Amino acid sequence: MSAWRLRPSHRLFEAPSLGLPSFSALLVVTCGLVPGLTISSQTQAGTAALTESGHQRVGGSSMRDSQTGLLLVDYYESFLRDRDLDQFRDRVMGRYTDATLARVLASSASVPARRAAVLALGVVGEFEQSNAPLGRAMRDEDPVVRTMAESALWALWFRADTPENNEALDEIRQMISHHRLDAAVDRATRLVTRSPKFAEAYNQRAIALFIQGRYAESAEDCQRVLKLNPYHIGAISGLAQCQLELDQPREALQTLRRALKLQPYSQSIRRNIKVVEAQIESE
Repeated sequence: MSAWRLRPSHRLFEAPSLGLPSFSALLVVTCGLVPGLTISSQTQAGTAALTESGHQRVGGSSMRDSQTGLLLVDYYESFLRDRDLDQFRDRVMGRYTDATLARVLASSASVPARRAAVLALGVVGEFEQSNAPLGRAMRDEDPVVRTMAESALWALWFRADTPENNEALDEIRQMISHHRLDAAVDRATRLVTRSPKFAEAYNQRAIALFIQGRYAESAEDCQRVLKLNPYHIGAISGLAQCQLELDQPREALQTLRRALKLQPYSQSIRRNIKVVEAQIESE
């Protein structure tokens, strides 16, 4: 899930915005760019054109560059200077595949190379090839890489299906933000019927169900998300909250420990684990 409303007694997780994940916020956080950065609609993380263009990449890189990311770092440093995300995207797409970017992210000793790789995957990566590498990057030693990986994952999940289904997903998101919950649940149900492997569609339905207080149904959707996408940190967070609402603290504790394996540097998850452990001990 990406947004939850908790009872005051449970205040374990912050509730991020329901807005569509984009790279503008990611770039401000990770690259030190000012909030006025202009990003064209073509490079927005959720656009269908970007997803389709990823299929057209035919470029390659040398074995040495696939390990070190030297050329990729040049593109990244140029982007930091010029703030031209379109140019960065075009250069990456002309030279790198998702698999090569994933190798740089997983194996390069260069922090700038890993940052460049995670940004590139967030901009041009496709779900099947990029989800797991980005998920593993949430355990990176560099905090900037970890932050970028989390933001890139959200962008990836919102463009993980066909352009038509991605558009329907965004409409569901907007319904939830306007508290049109019954409509959101109905639309999400139709979407998952049409596309049963679209994990984020189940996640959005889980959010609407949770807000309605339908915690058992919401938890079931969270489980469906995690079967399709075990790196979905939002669904893990949501599942833990559902379990707390259902008076299942031991199950919630197991879920939180699972979340910590994905994000071992997260102090908030560690604090939440301590809260639930204390709740169990006091019973």
